[in-house]
Amino acid sequence: MAKSPNRLTASTAVLRMADKRLKARDLVEACLDRIEAREGQVHAWEALDPEGARKRADILDRRARPVGPLHGIPLAVKDIISTKTLPTTCGSPIYRDHVVGKDAACITQLVKAGAIVLGKSVTTEFAGGHAGKTHNPHNLRHTPAGSSSGSAAAVADFMAPIGYGTQTAGSVIRPGAFNGVVAYKGSFGWADMTGIKPYAPSLDTLGFFAREANDLALIRAAYGHAPADPPPNSRGGAPRIGLCRTLWWDKVEPSNARNIEIAARTLRATGARVRAWEMPESWEALLPAQNRLMTGEAAKAYAWERKRFPHLLSPNLSMALASGDSVTRRQFADVRRRKRRALGDLHDVWQKFDFLLAPSAKGEAPSGLGYTGDPLFNRFWTLLGVPCVALPFNSGPFGLPLSVQLVGPLRGDDQLIAWARWVEQRLS
Repeated sequence: MAKSPNRLTASTAVLRMADKRLKARDLVEACLDRIEAREGQVHAWEALDPEGARKRADILDRRARPVGPLHGIPLAVKDIISTKTLPTTCGSPIYRDHVVGKDAACITQLVKAGAIVLGKSVTTEFAGGHAGKTHNPHNLRHTPAGSSSGSAAAVADFMAPIGYGTQTAGSVIRPGAFNGVVAYKGSFGWADMTGIKPYAPSLDTLGFFAREANDLALIRAAYGHAPADPPPNSRGGAPRIGLCRTLWWDKVEPSNARNIEIAARTLRATGARVRAWEMPESWEALLPAQNRLMTGEAAKAYAWERKRFPHLLSPNLSMALASGDSVTRRQFADVRRRKRRALGDLHDVWQKFDFLLAPSAKGEAPSGLGYTGDPLFNRFWTLLGVPCVALPFNSGPFGLPLSVQLVGPLRGDDQLIAWARWVEQRLS
């Protein structure tokens, strides 16, 4: 039996539309049907634009040739990203009916490449730690993580093939892991952030959710990047992998620790050279450093909201912003010094390894909806600005997805995605 169009990967859907075996309108309708069937349980969406999506699909279907790499692909847009006609609520009652009237730069980029904006997906409050309304589609009693909860859940539940997310601590990689989808957090500064509500501008990074690693190359192509291939070498194209258990390996749930070791053994058996990389002890200070930078910048970014609408901020956010008030210039400078030293450590790492294999999260998505999970295994990579990819691999004792994280050199995004394709094929 043929797959319903909404269950296709973006890469497969694009090929079928290019061959006239699939219409963009049919793909949009399949996604909307899935949303109608499941949204009452998953709650992935803040706002939808069915008629706008249909109209755009019909226009694309009349084209003789594809307009770009994402021709006809429906897109879920995290609700801190401005859109011209849909509200941008940022997950806060302060902006409940706020319509910016202009698309963010990243929306313009993908629409130009042929994408179709399906709607705005749920975010946690201002992309912080206060949970939104979304449920994990694999088990509705478990969190989908945050802050890009709606986009991750929409892609996981076959409501949209791709979704935009942003990461300031762990808001792309962790939802990717908990929802069992491929997730990509780019190198810091890889994409124009104009039109995206900031939380901590020195950390905020654009990312995506998709169903296979090849979709990430397709999305990068929409930004003008040519897909890379693993470089030829004496091992027949197999990578040099650094197994990075991190300084917090004792915090990894046993089932997830076993899963990462299984992934390492599987990749070694298929030709990869896998060796352990011991994280320097000095990196332990990167966790509080990232938190100081994040809360310190957020306190400045939300000064207006705090002054005008303090009663509409959650206690969680108010507490985080209050802690940010106490961050000093000296502490900001200390964060920058620690970041430079750690990037120096990584410079040596990339002489030995093509990428690092590390945990995406502690383990399966926790039960309950009030807690979005711990970004422990994402914070330091976000501070350092390096590209990261989460790949689903196996499931845990409660039947929820597990994942592995690949980490690559700064601005080595396309090569990391090429390695992600290689890893995905061997772990499937």
